[in-house]
Amino acid sequence: MMSIIKENGFKVLADYLTSMEITLYTGVTGGGVIHYLKYLAPYTSEQKSPSLFTISEYPAGFTPLGYYVSTGKISAAIATTGAATKLLSCGLSDAKLHDIPSVYIFPISTARHVEDASLQDSSIYGSNIVQQLLAEFPQHVFLLDNPFTFAKQLERAHQALLSRKPVIFLLDNEMMSLPVTEFPVISNNKPINKNSEITSFIRLFRESVQDKQVLLLVGEEGMHDSSMRKLTTAVCRELKAAVVWSINGGNCIESSNPYAYGYISFGGNDKALDIWDSINEEDVVLCVGVTPDEYTTDLKKISAGDVFFLTNTENAYGQIRGNLHHSAQHRVHQLNAPMNEVLQKIINETQQKSFATKPCQVATADLNKREILPPQKEYADMAKVYARLYKWWQPNSVVISDVCLAYKDYQYVTQRPNDAITYFSFYRGSAMGGAYGVAIGAKLASPDKRVYLFSGDGCFRLYGGSLSEAKDLGIVLFLLDNHTYSIVAQGLPIILPTVDSERFHDKLNKTDYCKIAEASGWLSYSVLSDLSNFDDILREIEKNKLQSIIVSIPVDPEQILGQNPRVRNL
Repeated sequence: MMSIIKENGFKVLADYLTSMEITLYTGVTGGGVIHYLKYLAPYTSEQKSPSLFTISEYPAGFTPLGYYVSTGKISAAIATTGAATKLLSCGLSDAKLHDIPSVYIFPISTARHVEDASLQDSSIYGSNIVQQLLAEFPQHVFLLDNPFTFAKQLERAHQALLSRKPVIFLLDNEMMSLPVTEFPVISNNKPINKNSEITSFIRLFRESVQDKQVLLLVGEEGMHDSSMRKLTTAVCRELKAAVVWSINGGNCIESSNPYAYGYISFGGNDKALDIWDSINEEDVVLCVGVTPDEYTTDLKKISAGDVFFLTNTENAYGQIRGNLHHSAQHRVHQLNAPMNEVLQKIINETQQKSFATKPCQVATADLNKREILPPQKEYADMAKVYARLYKWWQPNSVVISDVCLAYKDYQYVTQRPNDAITYFSFYRGSAMGGAYGVAIGAKLASPDKRVYLFSGDGCFRLYGGSLSEAKDLGIVLFLLDNHTYSIVAQGLPIILPTVDSERFHDKLNKTDYCKIAEASGWLSYSVLSDLSNFDDILREIEKNKLQSIIVSIPVDPEQILGQNPRVRNL
């Protein structure tokens, strides 16, 4: 229905996003952003109306990711064009790669001045930013430059968000200043009845697993479904099927699952890698909400005779033309449906009539076989650090891992997920330092949750100037200080065995990160190499929930914990 609305496009966009319960924005004011930001209040912890949390663009681009990880809800990031767009877009890329619904807003120079060399020129003669973004997000860039198509653009963007896609709004300020004549409609997708497809899928699955060994591969898609951990355990018990999982797939696995063999590939556990490598054409693999990315399946096609993909995200990252058929060597079957419904139906059917699978052995208590060598004398033993933290995490905490040694070492040492926490790593974009913004987003989304962050000293250089904005959030940063780009350093002797180590370019100047943090209003602690003060530091963290804290840990760059199979691909 048409109705005359006197509000301009900025106000209508802000109101529309608010009606979708999108009320948190992060970023920096300036340029064309000011016309939108005048409708937002400054962020405070008590603020209920739409508000802006001011923080530099690089971490701001990652905050919607942390907001979603913590709550499953959507937030927005905003910046002006030029370099700010590029900085904010680092997080935007990871939102695409991990299927995170989120909103990114950039103003652009108006078409009327396309040939006038305007400041921060975003036309084809300048940064050509519209085409740059369209190249990466061909269906999710919405150019708001026409008041007559404005409403339809917003409605299409809403549908993309419902499909777990990030969306980009490009604001032509002159056009956005005009009155809008039609208000966009909020429409919720009605669930499609998938009963017949589910029945067919399970019937084929039953036929395929007869006298076959079944292995589950679990990914991150179901992490916000509170029933997923128990469902995967029940499926494993009923099918007597082993289960392995991706880095983030651990959020869908119970630590008590008797068939849990561990994380695979990057930082993978030895027993998990053994059983995964043993798969052959006589086996069946059930993939639950997983993307077969390089850090999960190591660029190899799944070798089972039958691979069943179960997902509820259409055209998710990793799918080609809407399917994952390219990810397996032999027969592939895919169902797009609510995963919890499918798993529950498998459980119900097995209780009525067994699937007659070939049983897998129950997993051993220790999922690793390699001997972990101690660090050099002046460094902390990170195997002991991770093991201690695994038992110490407070319930309902969020733990974020940056692109540093932790994101391959933590899971190798701890072996099984901690059911009481969310542990997540945005590894697909491999954006060093991005996890700081993720942690801020998680804390802004859930102020009552404890939020912890593993980050390296190399990562710190990308966000160290933005510490003061988060000083009162109560984030805890465990900083791995080894004055080395260690992920690279540990792999280079294998990748470049004949090259002198001086040409690895992997060294960092030593820096007092605690002093930097203190100057930014953070509390700071330094862990002793023998860990004699580590428990005291943890007790101090437990007592202090309001002020952000940095904990510097001296890490041996040569201590090998989790393995990095990616070096074979380089």
